[in-house]
Amino acid sequence: MTKKQWTQEFRHERKEAYSQTYLRKALESLFGIYQKDKIINKETYNRVRKSKNDKSLIKYETICNRFFDGSEKRLKEAVMNFNHRVKEIIPLTERIDVYDIEVSGTHNFGLASGVFVHNSAKQGRDRNFQAILPLRGKILNVEKARLDKALTSKEIRALIIALGTAIADSFDISKLRYHRIIIMTDADVDGAHIRTLLLTLFFRYFLPIIEAGNLYIAQPPLYRVSRGKEIRYVYSDAEKDEVISEFKKQKAVKAAARSAKENKRLIEEGGEEGEKISGVNIQRYKGLGEMNPEQLWETTMDPQNRVLKQVKIEDAKEADKIFDILMGDEVAPRKRFIQTHAKKVKNLDI
Repeated sequence: MTKKQWTQEFRHERKEAYSQTYLRKALESLFGIYQKDKIINKETYNRVRKSKNDKSLIKYETICNRFFDGSEKRLKEAVMNFNHRVKEIIPLTERIDVYDIEVSGTHNFGLASGVFVHNSAKQGRDRNFQAILPLRGKILNVEKARLDKALTSKEIRALIIALGTAIADSFDISKLRYHRIIIMTDADVDGAHIRTLLLTLFFRYFLPIIEAGNLYIAQPPLYRVSRGKEIRYVYSDAEKDEVISEFKKQKAVKAAARSAKENKRLIEEGGEEGEKISGVNIQRYKGLGEMNPEQLWETTMDPQNRVLKQVKIEDAKEADKIFDILMGDEVAPRKRFIQTHAKKVKNLDI
């Protein structure tokens, strides 16, 4: 090769090729150790590495740092899943409500948790560009399961088929069928758990989708505040108070205003029935399932009005650590995390 051909691009490709060789040979060696001794650790690997005298077998610490961001847990998972290939994903015999059109960059794909959420979303969506996949209950916690176990889950298989990207070594983000993947769950404990399980799945097996900015979480309103024919959907208690104040200024109110404390009590006890405060009607939404199709479209699915929270990763190592603590097998770190952050929790649902 001439000096002219020794370009920056060629140097990069050469470095990547070497890296892939180092990773493959290291995983092959570790997998062999695991099959024989059912153990993966630094001492055993380094002993085998020295006995083979193969310069392409890099150090255990180098493998962790270069390919797994220093996470020994992720290295062990890669070893245990080594040589696992997704040969086939069998389509479900049960019909799934997934619709889309071939307009690049306009697809919206909602992961709807719960029968009532799914039914309202299915009826309320614009099927020209919005697809709905029902999630019947909590999906498998992939932080505690190997890939082969995850693929036995009907919900996860349905999701892989719908996304179109495949998974693991076969993953190809260019085949993603949707521009926005939106998690839609209730605002209660179960909804939060399902949302966390889905985020774990995407972080572990569909990370490029998050990095490309394609994953979102629906932010439905907390209240519907109305006076006469005027309706406002609000997303916080502070915003609710502002809207009520605005409505009161628009029209003189004869009845004496109840105290803020009494208002809060009546709202909490009134639930979806709501309460009338000086001509203002307040409806509290506890979940997407409480909304009818028209309300769900207007507040959560209409591109002109909806509020979406884009899922982003600012610190990959910290995110990996948090998923490991909250969703992993070890109980003690999770207990310490809860005890440390318990006082910061607002609006505790018990």
